[in-house]
Amino acid sequence: MSSSLSLTETCKFKLSPNEEQRAILGELFSTYGNIVKECLNKAIKMNVTSRKRLHEAVYRELRVKYPSYPSHYIYTAITQALGIFKSFRRLSRKKRNVKAPSIENLDTILLDDTHLFWFNWGSLKLATHKGHIIIPFELHEHYRKFIDWSVKGSRLVRRDNEYFLHVTFRKAVEEEKASGILGIDVNEKSIDLAIIKLDKVRFIRVDVSEAKYIRDRYFKKRRSIQTNTSGRVRTRLLAKYSEGEKRKINDILHRASKTIARIIAEEKVKPVMETLTNIREKIRYGRKMNRRLHSIPFRKIQSYISYKAMEQRFKPEFIEAKNTSRTCPICGDLNKPNGHVYKCNKCSFQADRHIVAAWNIAMKYPMWGALPLPPKAIDEALKAEMERIVIKS
Repeated sequence: MSSSLSLTETCKFKLSPNEEQRAILGELFSTYGNIVKECLNKAIKMNVTSRKRLHEAVYRELRVKYPSYPSHYIYTAITQALGIFKSFRRLSRKKRNVKAPSIENLDTILLDDTHLFWFNWGSLKLATHKGHIIIPFELHEHYRKFIDWSVKGSRLVRRDNEYFLHVTFRKAVEEEKASGILGIDVNEKSIDLAIIKLDKVRFIRVDVSEAKYIRDRYFKKRRSIQTNTSGRVRTRLLAKYSEGEKRKINDILHRASKTIARIIAEEKVKPVMETLTNIREKIRYGRKMNRRLHSIPFRKIQSYISYKAMEQRFKPEFIEAKNTSRTCPICGDLNKPNGHVYKCNKCSFQADRHIVAAWNIAMKYPMWGALPLPPKAIDEALKAEMERIVIKS
């Protein structure tokens, strides 16, 4: 029986308010910031993370203080303040002497989906202290795919005197029935795939090594900037190159995940990946190697693959990563890889260590119970050559 998957995506629309609407939005952001600040200060003073208790402590006072503003701005301000305070508490458990949160200029207003805004394709109807205002925005072709999706919340964002609406869309789809498994192993230079079916095995390397070279180039640029500049010039240049690096890396990751999603749809396989719990803490090598490995956006890669796989109606699964690169997929013996080569001392099986890891990740998911691959599939695997797809920015 197929299950239902929930797809969620947030889109950004640039608003085009007139001068009168800009003045109203400016007052709204100023007042909303004060409301969130008062809610946050009360949460800190009471040391409370309960929405009900904070609401009881601040709602009546704020309703009297800001009578012209719709009451639901107080509700969303409480949500936003609690989110800030909870993040502070989580961080303070990990680190000492964490500075208590404060709000100077708030550039985000949390909206709900029924009382503060009404989304139409091409305009936003917003409840304010001056009544409802309708602000137009431009639609791009990409957004048309969301026309039959439901709206599940929004944020009003101010950046450099420009206003944006961030809308979260949601859609339920039925999961496809998989005919096999796709093991996915994420590495510094590649994303290695093992397609395992009862009568077929296929190995693919998605080469993302250009992302590593981009990271290395930008690391050298940042180091040069830090050595040769100072003050505002240093800050401006570091921000510029950081944004450039992020944009190029994200482009490669999007292209790679789109390629993997296409393979998932063509092969009708369920993607399986390693859980990444405490992965940063487990990376302990030399300083140079630590920097290289810590710079790999493991979670972002998995997030992109997961979402694009769900768009293809295949839900990703996650398994424990233990011994995936040490276990022989043929006989189950444990062996330490030598460089990029894995060789089993028991059955003499030999292959690329990352392909072995992807194969083991696939086989850890109990799609066919605890049974090993049938002889035909094992024979296919031993003869299979690794395919290679190179991703360029």
